Amino acid sequence: MLRNYIKVAYRNLLNQKFYSLLNILGLSIGIACCLLIAFYVLDELSFDKFYENADRICRVGLMGKIAGQEIQTTNTCPPLATVAIQEFPEVINSTRIFVYDNNQVIRYGEKVWPEEKVYYADSTFFELFDFKLIEGNSATALKEPNTMVLTQPVAQKYFGDDIALGKTLVVGNDKKTYTVTGVMEPLPSNSHFDFTILFSMATMEYSRNDGWLNNSFMTYLLLHPDASPQELESKLGSLVEKYVGSEIQQYLGMSLETFQKQGGKYGYFLQPMPSIHLYSHISDEMEPSGDIAYVYIFSAIALFIILIACINFMNLSTARSSNRAKEVGIRKTLGTQRKSLIIQFMAESVMVSFISTLLALILAALLLPGFNNISGKSLSLWYFTVPGVLAGLLGLMLVVGLLAGSYPAFYLSSFKPVEVLKGKLIAGMKSKGIRNGLVVFQFFISISLIICTSVVYNQLLFARNKNLGFNKENVLVISNLYRLPEGKQQAFREELINQSQVINASISNNVPPGVNNTSIFRNKTTDEDHIVSTYNVDYNHLPTMQLSLVLGRNFSKEYLTDTAAILINEAAVKEFGYENPLNEIILSPFGKNDDLIPYKVIGVMKDFNYESLRNKVRPLALKLTENGSNLSVRIATGDARAIINMVEEKWKSYAPDEPFEYSFLDEDYDALFRTEQRLGKVFSIFTGFAILVACLGLLGLATFTAEQRTKEIGIRKVLGASVTHVVVLLSKEFTKLVVIAFLLAMPVAYFSMYQWLQEFAFRTEIKPGIFILAGIAALLIAWVTVSFQAIKAASVNPVKSLKSE
Repeated sequence: MLRNYIKVAYRNLLNQKFYSLLNILGLSIGIACCLLIAFYVLDELSFDKFYENADRICRVGLMGKIAGQEIQTTNTCPPLATVAIQEFPEVINSTRIFVYDNNQVIRYGEKVWPEEKVYYADSTFFELFDFKLIEGNSATALKEPNTMVLTQPVAQKYFGDDIALGKTLVVGNDKKTYTVTGVMEPLPSNSHFDFTILFSMATMEYSRNDGWLNNSFMTYLLLHPDASPQELESKLGSLVEKYVGSEIQQYLGMSLETFQKQGGKYGYFLQPMPSIHLYSHISDEMEPSGDIAYVYIFSAIALFIILIACINFMNLSTARSSNRAKEVGIRKTLGTQRKSLIIQFMAESVMVSFISTLLALILAALLLPGFNNISGKSLSLWYFTVPGVLAGLLGLMLVVGLLAGSYPAFYLSSFKPVEVLKGKLIAGMKSKGIRNGLVVFQFFISISLIICTSVVYNQLLFARNKNLGFNKENVLVISNLYRLPEGKQQAFREELINQSQVINASISNNVPPGVNNTSIFRNKTTDEDHIVSTYNVDYNHLPTMQLSLVLGRNFSKEYLTDTAAILINEAAVKEFGYENPLNEIILSPFGKNDDLIPYKVIGVMKDFNYESLRNKVRPLALKLTENGSNLSVRIATGDARAIINMVEEKWKSYAPDEPFEYSFLDEDYDALFRTEQRLGKVFSIFTGFAILVACLGLLGLATFTAEQRTKEIGIRKVLGASVTHVVVLLSKEFTKLVVIAFLLAMPVAYFSMYQWLQEFAFRTEIKPGIFILAGIAALLIAWVTVSFQAIKAASVNPVKSLKSE
């Protein structure tokens, strides 16, 4: 019996080659998109779950509210890791990580490399995180000072195929010698760690600091198997009372109780290891986090695309019901049960799904490299080896086959043989309303995706072109200025200034958008604390960055007292409540012996975006310096490569053994939106696939409609109807459906994108033009699809049409 079902299904596919091809092609694209998205989702959900004790590891986060500003950060204080073990029986082990912000210079013989993504870690690191060492002993690798563990690719780069264990490397500007005590396997791509080298924490003197307000370390705890993270989190507040309160009294001049009564908060929270990548949206992450919202979005897109493909199958099957009505009538007359007919039609559907799945595998394999490039992933077909994935694919094939064939099977098998054989069945009339509803649903999804993609693109364009309050174009940033010989920073700057291609240059210890230092300041007339971002600059910073002053003046060498002067932005003026900020005194409480350091306000800068556009412009203060780690060079418009070569040549004349590292400021800002850029590209691609699949179904329906109205078209042409008139006639019904879909999609897409834009402090508007263009695009796509077949039908000789039956 099964063999008969398959044979009949095969014959029907061959007899209807065009419609079978449309169904198979649509399902193939839909399943291939599902596979790509499934790989993406599986990768996102797998982050940090490969550790043996992943479900027992938690990261401690710091939350607080100081001077009215909320704080949530990954950074905690040096003593927390040890004290947590001493104070709480739930904690059986801990480790700390310190992320080195700048690139570290590594030397081996005559070779020099700038190495980024360098961490310092406690000796217990490998006790919590079971990374395998290819060389060395994980239990002792990070115990001693001046020891280091390399990842295998880095060890290969330094030593080739030689044994790395025991070899020494010279590190940093102070040229300390470190011994390689371990080489570990390459980091998995689904880890929120992304380091190349681990230095022993014992090397860092600062790691032994006992201050509870010095927050620079990430702290990870290994909990007892029976411990409850929620109960432990509730106990962490006792550490604030026991250890932090005295330091708040020391530095802020008030008790912890007073601090809390004034609205201040300070405490710790736990983040389970497997949830960090998708659910952590706090500051100072090692790497940009994922977002569970995007996992849901892409999963929904996959579902929508496969539904569109299934709808195509249903629509074409029910539309062509009259072609198989006599078959059903004869089978029933000969005694075939409805159950057997349902199984027959389901078998045909599953066969189409099976063939489509095989083609989808090939298509997914071809598209995967491009998808990786766009999404920033390293996905591979090896995901089929993940338990359950192959079973899931087979399940998807069956579900798609049964879903796509369910309605046609029950609909076709319901025909009454007497009515069919008497010719009373009107082709597809009963299914027309449902069929139209499904077409509306297809284009509702497609138009919604077009609108959403347009809004994402507009926001990225807005972010790229927004006036940040300064000119980020043509600024070359050298971030390793500290590697120049001592006392040579100013000389290097002066030499660049003398070049015709250089307009100006400025030394600073930070450069937007990397301003990540905050400090507490006080108004002279009150004891209220204010959190203000701050960085140190030289006399040339404002003209180099082309920052504007709304009041006062810039730092000047003519005023010797400017070493105690400060520039603030408009947001800081509001924060301090100044009406006339010039010459006001701002106090910094972090002087020697806890003395308050006075700074005189000499100028107010116009607010500029020194962070991501996700954030509002926060209070900012600039202080004067002569030295710093960054050199911002404003260059003339022209041959950028020639200018870079010139700057590098000058660099080598001062520091021949130091690597020359640079970036462009506009590219640094663009990098802040890399996740959104990838999202926009992925959205665009899958929107295109959704539209393509919907159009395949529309093409099939248009072809069928033209076939059903062949004689009508012939009569109309004999009576003088033009090709244009016939095309409009055949396109009119589909146009109505697309318009209905457009009206339904508008509010849904608007609400969805309005919610997404709320994540940005600076955002574009959702303009009516986006909806108009999306509607026009959908109509044009539908018209082109339908008109292709309509013109073909209208062009047939009417004599031939009138002969057809």
